[in-house]
Amino acid sequence: MALPALAPKVQVSSNGLEATLTFKIPDGKNDVPSFTAAQLLGFLNNANVTFGIDQDMLARLADSPIYGRPVKVAEGNAQVQGTPGYFEYTFETKFNRTPTIRPDGTADYMSIKTIETVEAGDVIAIYHPAVQGSRGMSVRGQILEPKPVRDLPPLIGRGFDRSRDNLTYTAKISGKIEVNQGKINISPVHELKGDVGIETGNIKFNGDVIIHGGVKDGAIINAAGNVIIDGLIEECSIHAGKDLFLLSGVKGNEKTVISCGGSITAQFVEYAVVTCEGNITADYFFKSKISCDGRIDLNGNNASIIGGAVSAVQGIQVNDIGNAFGTITNISVGVDLERTAEFEMLAKKIEAINSNVMKIKKGIEEFDRIGQERGINYKEDPRRMQLLRVRIRDEAIVLEETKRLTKMKEVIVSGKDASIRVLRRLYAGVNVSVDDHHAAINDTHERVEITKSPEGLKLTKIGI
Repeated sequence: MALPALAPKVQVSSNGLEATLTFKIPDGKNDVPSFTAAQLLGFLNNANVTFGIDQDMLARLADSPIYGRPVKVAEGNAQVQGTPGYFEYTFETKFNRTPTIRPDGTADYMSIKTIETVEAGDVIAIYHPAVQGSRGMSVRGQILEPKPVRDLPPLIGRGFDRSRDNLTYTAKISGKIEVNQGKINISPVHELKGDVGIETGNIKFNGDVIIHGGVKDGAIINAAGNVIIDGLIEECSIHAGKDLFLLSGVKGNEKTVISCGGSITAQFVEYAVVTCEGNITADYFFKSKISCDGRIDLNGNNASIIGGAVSAVQGIQVNDIGNAFGTITNISVGVDLERTAEFEMLAKKIEAINSNVMKIKKGIEEFDRIGQERGINYKEDPRRMQLLRVRIRDEAIVLEETKRLTKMKEVIVSGKDASIRVLRRLYAGVNVSVDDHHAAINDTHERVEITKSPEGLKLTKIGI
């Protein structure tokens, strides 16, 4: 059916939840048409608008049309979206492992939070099941389906129990808790309230160690996991299989030895020998021997390296190196010839052992061939058994040494483009090295970056 020339325009919103009528403004040349509510309803029906029609509005528009702007005359019911299932954890899952900087520019290492611990019986997680949404209806009578939502599978891991309805998770043991990709692990933690020394004895633990005091008196700490020490480190030996946090710093006496399989965060290090497979973040180093396979970043106003020997494969950033008294300070980044030679020697060692394994395999095959020809079973022959034992041993050595070689290669590659960034002063008396390039600094420089070039070491001014 054809519509009158001045029939109102019907529009439906893109989401189908609203319909409007727009009356054309009269041009004054023709009589202004009038429409009954029934006619207006007919216009809507012609546009397939059949649901949520406001009959009262149609009646008002029939009596008093509104020209030139759309007027809502129908409204649908929006679908209600559901809520997917989710876990509410009652413990911290993310930590800021860098110190906050105080207003005076110093670094606050005690502000660092490293791990979260729970007690046996603590509720560690609550599951909120999925809530399905409800349907809606468009003004054209179309059913609007909500997006489907799903429940999550129960948490997996160790060290906790869950209720029969899978809604409440409770710690089974006291210890460190962490969550990773929906898997919760609670592992034992060795926690000590005071200092470690003669009275406590040494600590060896296959997990994380937390010490709410210092370490002194030549004590030894050997942990497979993280080590967190609140107090001052004096004469001692510390090994952490993972990360190491020394929140009050190290005041060694040249007998303090620290090694770490992860990264180190320390307030300061004085008179200590430190080796680290990850990165090191600290305030300052003083007359220490420090070796790092990652980066060294010194923070705060006191960020400086004075005396000793400090190396980092991936680079160093610090405010000051050396001092006005000309204290000899050795700084190196990148990969030196010694590390490259070690890599090459290990590769040759693996090649030699592999060659020997191949000879042993041929010897075993020869035993088996002769036995087959003679109809004799040589599998229990002592000579064959000895060859088999040597083959198994050497194959295990090759596997372990290949892993070490791969890790060494990753470290060497990571040292490409390493540099030394000095944000304030590089003093005379400092010896710097980048890979196999060396230079003695005879004058004080301000704000420089030291890199390697084909001609040797290059000092570039850092812009403010």
